[in-house]
Amino acid sequence: MKSLLITFLTLLTFSLFGQDKAEEPQIADFRRVQIGINVSPDICFRTLKNNNGDSSCDLLIDQRNEREIVKVGYTAGIDASYHFTDFFSLETGIQYSNKGFQTKKQDVTTLEPEPDLPQKIQFIYNFHYIDIPVKANFTVGKKKIRFITSVGVTINVFLKETQTSILIYSDHTDRKTDPSNYDHKKVNISPTISAGIDYKINSRMNLRIEPTFRYGILKIIDAPVSGYLFSSGLNISYYYGF
Repeated sequence: MKSLLITFLTLLTFSLFGQDKAEEPQIADFRRVQIGINVSPDICFRTLKNNNGDSSCDLLIDQRNEREIVKVGYTAGIDASYHFTDFFSLETGIQYSNKGFQTKKQDVTTLEPEPDLPQKIQFIYNFHYIDIPVKANFTVGKKKIRFITSVGVTINVFLKETQTSILIYSDHTDRKTDPSNYDHKKVNISPTISAGIDYKINSRMNLRIEPTFRYGILKIIDAPVSGYLFSSGLNISYYYGF
């Protein structure tokens, strides 16, 4: 993650210093093939579904909705796009994403105070995926700053789930991450939509900022109560054309 951010900032710095004082790029200047890198800080959560209709499952869903909240995740990777015109392109790539959710900090109650026990506890559920997006980009405008919107789907290939436990004591905090043993689905599909701005640095280089929403339409596990992961983030991309 840190290496990708450093690479992105380095490329952007060279681009800004290297651009000349030429006129605004014209439509004929666009490059048909572009390679890019992207990073997106994401707000992640899940929806829950009762698969067998039991009232006990409805009670479990209510309890989980009371104690579970959004978590911060991320998506980062490389992209390639082919421009049919200056206004329409198809894009794909390969990315790494961290999705999931977490619990609120919960009080640990005991009959008598125990100095060796934590005062609060919290759990973070991290779902790690390789993402393969396929989307269509539509760009509006002829100036350096243009409006762009994208629609598509992302194939999510499950790698692993890890659970982080945070134990909060009176004088310190312990944090431990362990792998999960649940049998999660290996593949998911997430419809994806975004809209933002595309800044044409010059005829070869673009900087793009897009608020993006992704929703997994397949359940992550076969269980009486199953979850569907979704995320919303600010996707920042840098492209170089050939």
